[in-house]
This record gives sequence, structure tokens and C-alpha cells, in this order.
Amino acid sequence: MPGVAEANVVDVVGRDGSGRYLVIMVESRAWGTDAAHASQLKDKINAYAEFITNGDLARQFPETAGQRVYIQLNCCEPPSGEFAAILEHAARQLQRIDIGLRVMVTPTRLTR
Repeated sequence: MPGVAEANVVDVVGRDGSGRYLVIMVESRAWGTDAAHASQLKDKINAYAEFITNGDLARQFPETAGQRVYIQLNCCEPPSGEFAAILEHAARQLQRIDIGLRVMVTPTRLTR
């Protein structure tokens, strides 16, 4: 899975259990493990917003045309500090263009 580090790749497009259309970005790294992490998150959010607003999503997935779409960040720990602030700011900006933003935290355990 490409993840947040690769802004030009859409990780997953799907629907949730209530029928919402989702464009999902995946972050498997702990927050702050890379000096470029914050800028990568911003770039990925901006790329996803562009993918939705420029019509590429609707061209590739016609059933999404005219539907509200959510950008979803799947991550293994809750964003905090600078990363939480980036997401809060992005959510406000995306709301203005009728795109939702949500975070799904799924803690993972390493097994041997």
C-alpha cells in the first residue's frame, strides 16, 4: 500500500457500511517518524481533494458523481500535535467544498 508518503497515488476507493463514498489514505508509520511526514500528509490531503474536485474520481467511479465523498485517513495511532492540527485545518477547508474528512484509528500489533 503506497500510503501517505506517496501523494500522487490514491490508496483505496470504497464505501462504508452506511453507503458513504470514501477515498482512503493509509498511514502505517508512527506520527513524526519522518522529517517530511507533516508535509507528506498535507500533500496527500491536497492531492485527494484535487482528485475529487477535478472530476477524476467521478470519471473512474461514475457512481460517485453527485455524491458527498469523504477523505478517510486510516492510521495505527491517533494523530496528535502538529498532525492533529493539520487534520483539523484540512477538515474545515474541505467542509467548505462539501468534502468530509475523518480519521479511523486501528491499532495494530506485531506478531511473531
